[in-house]
Amino acid sequence: MKCTYEIEVRAQCPVNPSDTDLYKFFIESESLIEVEKINKFFLDNAGTNKVFQEALTQLAAVTLGVHCKSVGYHSGIKVTCEAP
Repeated sequence: MKCTYEIEVRAQCPVNPSDTDLYKFFIESESLIEVEKINKFFLDNAGTNKVFQEALTQLAAVTLGVHCKSVGYHSGIKVTCEAP
């Protein structure tokens, strides 16, 4: 079985404190993940927390035990991250 979850996440830019970044996350798993677990992960690790997209993508993959892809824009540059 393959499950794919998509969520838009806001996080505080660690370089420009006045910027809130918007990321789209694509989470792939070989088994069910309760969406409440995904929501709690991002609630605990994004939002008002200062975090780089790359670090958040890696942390999501490791913590949730999934393949994780994120897409965001920073200073007009599209950034795509995948982990693991």
